[in-house]
Amino acid sequence: MAHLEVVPQSGRWLVRYEGDPASISEHDTQDDAIADARNHAREFPEPIIRVHGLNGGVHTMIVDPDHDGPPSRSGLGEAMG
Repeated sequence: MAHLEVVPQSGRWLVRYEGDPASISEHDTQDDAIADARNHAREFPEPIIRVHGLNGGVHTMIVDPDHDGPPSRSGLGEAMG
């Protein structure tokens, strides 16, 4: 089964399935690509994302499908509660 991957290419960061030349999305930063890959993984239950670095290293992220992401925040400086 092909997993999602985040890969650098031509100064951009791509989110795609391993082995598929077509990207799901393109981003300016690795962090943005990882965030989008996580959202995609939760929407289409994909448990694994492989993140490639500029140095050729790869690390694997496990995605919790039940996690909705960070809690929404109120405006800065507003009292909570």
